[in-house]
Amino acid sequence: MPGTPEDYLEEALSEYNDKVNALESEGDSEELLEAYVNRGCILSMMEHFTSALEDLETASKMESRIGADDGTFVKMNSELGKLYSHFGIDPQVLYADVAARLQWIGATSRHFDLKGVVSMCLDSAEILLEFGHPSDSHPFLEKALETTQAKMDPWMKNRRVEALNLMGEAYDAEEESEMAEKCYAEAVEVGMDLMKSEKLEDLEILAATFLSKAECDLDLGMMDRFVEDSDKAVLIIEKMHENGILDDMTEASDICHNVAVEFIKQGKVDEAEKYLIKAVKLSLKGAQDYIDKSAIDQIDSNGHN
Repeated sequence: MPGTPEDYLEEALSEYNDKVNALESEGDSEELLEAYVNRGCILSMMEHFTSALEDLETASKMESRIGADDGTFVKMNSELGKLYSHFGIDPQVLYADVAARLQWIGATSRHFDLKGVVSMCLDSAEILLEFGHPSDSHPFLEKALETTQAKMDPWMKNRRVEALNLMGEAYDAEEESEMAEKCYAEAVEVGMDLMKSEKLEDLEILAATFLSKAECDLDLGMMDRFVEDSDKAVLIIEKMHENGILDDMTEASDICHNVAVEFIKQGKVDEAEKYLIKAVKLSLKGAQDYIDKSAIDQIDSNGHN
């Protein structure tokens, strides 16, 4: 029987415990630095966050004395950034150091392959946005987009949608609505292609992208596009509901209500009324589906008693 992921992590942790113990008495070395970085990453995956932080900070201090190759440096500091974020510490300075060496990171770098580069960049950008540093997220998102462009398989295309969404979010935070709208527009284009080929991993991301694009449309005074993108978001949410991904239609109903409000602001009462009626129908549909599902669950429950 193959071992579980937990078994492999425990085995790897034991291996790096032995390496660290054997090398510590000899002082600073590239091999010991690597052992600390690898053990810290394993501990983090096992959710032993305090111990992981200790290992990676020890590695960081050693790196300041003896240096490290670009792959090790980026891996060490990006993982430290995630840990700092976990403990509520702003990791902006760490990520600034990582960004300075991003250009040297690629598929042949230590600790990385193409997927690893993209995942690291997306994680880093998301954390920077959460801590309110949209401009600092740009180098990571540019690197992610550059890397996804190099190999446009379904996994990379799905990550490209995520990167474009985050880039749009960064521009939104910087009040650059036109640039944000362009990012969201490309994200929905890639996302729709993936959905048509049944390769889209997450319908919710595509619905959120249409909503974000709709907000930019509105900021830019493009009412027709706002309505069109809102409608597309509703259609995807309805599909998610039909597929059992969402329990109710509250979000879709809210979108229709928001469209109605914008029509009312423009004095277009008839159009507003259509969307208000649609909002009510979606709410009732969601409620009825919930009642039906509850009834079926109750019947099944009684049948098993």
